[in-house]
Amino acid sequence: MSLSELAVGLADAGLRTTMPSTSGTRDVPSDDDAKAPLSVVSDTDVGTTIANRYRVTRVIGEGGMGVVYEAFDRQVERQVAIKLVRRGSLSDAKYMTRFRRELEVTASLRHPSTVRVFEHGETKDGRPYMVMELLTGRCLADVLEEGRIDELQALQFARQIAESLSEAHDRGIFHRDLKPDNIYIETVGVTTVIKVLDFGIAGGIDANRLTRAGEVFGTPQYMSPEQCNGQALDHRTDIYSLGCVLYEMLEGDPPFRAEEPMATMLKHVRAKVPMPKHCSRETARVLLLALRKDRNKRIQKAGRFAELIGGCIGAVRDREMGVEPNLPPELAAEATDRHTVTGRTTAEEPVAAPETTRWLSTGPGRLAGAGLGLAFIGVLGYLFLAKPEPEESVAKAATTVNKPHEDRSDSGVAIDKLPRNRALIVTNVDKAKVHLDDVEQCETPCHIEVPVGDGVAHELRLTKAGYVEVIQRWQPKSVTEDPPELPDLRLSEQGTAKPGQ
Repeated sequence: MSLSELAVGLADAGLRTTMPSTSGTRDVPSDDDAKAPLSVVSDTDVGTTIANRYRVTRVIGEGGMGVVYEAFDRQVERQVAIKLVRRGSLSDAKYMTRFRRELEVTASLRHPSTVRVFEHGETKDGRPYMVMELLTGRCLADVLEEGRIDELQALQFARQIAESLSEAHDRGIFHRDLKPDNIYIETVGVTTVIKVLDFGIAGGIDANRLTRAGEVFGTPQYMSPEQCNGQALDHRTDIYSLGCVLYEMLEGDPPFRAEEPMATMLKHVRAKVPMPKHCSRETARVLLLALRKDRNKRIQKAGRFAELIGGCIGAVRDREMGVEPNLPPELAAEATDRHTVTGRTTAEEPVAAPETTRWLSTGPGRLAGAGLGLAFIGVLGYLFLAKPEPEESVAKAATTVNKPHEDRSDSGVAIDKLPRNRALIVTNVDKAKVHLDDVEQCETPCHIEVPVGDGVAHELRLTKAGYVEVIQRWQPKSVTEDPPELPDLRLSEQGTAKPGQ
């Protein structure tokens, strides 16, 4: 479905623009809950006891079909949050299926940065419920209303979020509506812990059948381009959304915002990401990688995103101590998406003229400049009149300049004399072609040889007809180092092949 076609169905589909958390102190509608007014307070269960254990004390938040209560667990003597289906919602088969899916999904996740589910069951009148930890911290959305967050703190938050998503993605689950409203900041002793909430519309293998045709989930400021276009989603939509959240933490605003939801979505699809100005060049590079519009060129895994964020944290700390950071190749490389990143200055910003240029604009400087110009003309005349070198010498010199890594490493050692890492390349489908630096090597599963110590981040590229191309860079530091973890080759939307063929 195209963006223009999507616009026609938004009114009927009910574009979700808010989805607060499933516990804590904010209003808590879930996916279908957004259909009803939030001003109605359902307190009919307050004062009752569920499962002879949980005494309901107050309403935390609610939506059209579900209510979240605060309750006291008499068995272990602690406060908890209980999400309970309304009595009138039992007849809605679609909602009941989604509620049970949310219960199963959230209960299966164990990462410390994912909200915990303690227990689940049904009340005497047949209403499903789940008991979760009660969060007493602050919602990230509330924190951002006070302004942007310090870079180091924002990176630490983002890394915990990425780690939470990584566990979910490994289980075939993706969130689909990651945003500041679904992220809580908890303080446990002296430790700050992030909690990712509301997997009520989480996607995955079983989730696509629960989505009605033309139905749109997500929040425009944090939706991926493929989400805005109504395409089939995978885990990489969460990586883009986390990039938007991190961008907002650093800059105070998400990368794209407009008065109308459709205008915001159109920006995600077509507009260039504004260069962040309140972060280091390493963090800016990672942001641009996460916010690439083509998901095949985006950071491919949440775990890898967390690793890159960790590298940015190290770089920020090193500079705070006055030490030049030792950066991995991905962070030391040139910036992506046509931006040139030079610390906190972007190519679009005016750069002050250097002292030499300003001096040449003065009277004495102009005289000196004229003298330098005459000297330069003399040098040019000498070069034109001098005896040219033999063609083979020139060709040899050009080869040395233009191809510094083909024959010798950075240390001057001949490439063919360097040790080799003989890596086994395995993919989720057999007979995928393996390319090393654009040269085809073999078909998986197979071994390739990569030089060790040449100072080059070599490009591994995997291709197979009908599957999405996978690209990964690797600079082995020893002959025994394992190759980087390669993303699965996913069936392309136009492909006809099947996994395993």
